[in-house]
Amino acid sequence: MEDLGLRALTVVSTVAAHRSFRAAARELDMSPSSVSHLIANLERRLGIRLLARNTRSVSLTEAGEAFLARVRPALAEITEAIEGVHDLRDRPAGLIRLNASTWGADRLLPIITGFMADYPDIRIDLVTEGRLVDIIAEGFDAGLRLGTITPQDMIALPLGIEEALVIVGAPAYLDVRGVPQTPAIFWLMNASGPDCRAAPSWLGNSAKAAACRK
Repeated sequence: MEDLGLRALTVVSTVAAHRSFRAAARELDMSPSSVSHLIANLERRLGIRLLARNTRSVSLTEAGEAFLARVRPALAEITEAIEGVHDLRDRPAGLIRLNASTWGADRLLPIITGFMADYPDIRIDLVTEGRLVDIIAEGFDAGLRLGTITPQDMIALPLGIEEALVIVGAPAYLDVRGVPQTPAIFWLMNASGPDCRAAPSWLGNSAKAAACRK
């Protein structure tokens, strides 16, 4: 089936409603010659005359009546759909699903509270889990991750200020255990039978790999 074009269908519907090329042209902000040209092309492609016209009047043919009886409801639905999209552009609404660790959720909550005050028609579903999930596969719109564990195929943007983990310990503990040089070493020093599957997410991928080799 040939692509008849939404514009052409709108034009013939408007001409039929006004029974006038000039009135339809004014409503559509087009020239009368452009309106006439679009309708002539549409009739040529359909292979049938939709409008009977002379210098004084315009009316629908029987074929035109039958054609517009089917087309007008579809045009109304398309117009409603377009207006609905414009409404979403001007006034965002809907559900946003976010995934984060408990640590990340604590940092997101103040931002989410302000965001929801600015956009009351948007609902936020913030899910916290003790595991790294596939954001796309699990149906989330976005996730909060440490920079060291962000998948390479994801688009990542920095959020807030840079933070660093600092290990502190009592002198007596450090005298006995020694001073760990990395978080991974600290975790391995204190884990009972360390298992890479139990390694916390803040270690990062390289540290988890080190844990797996132990």
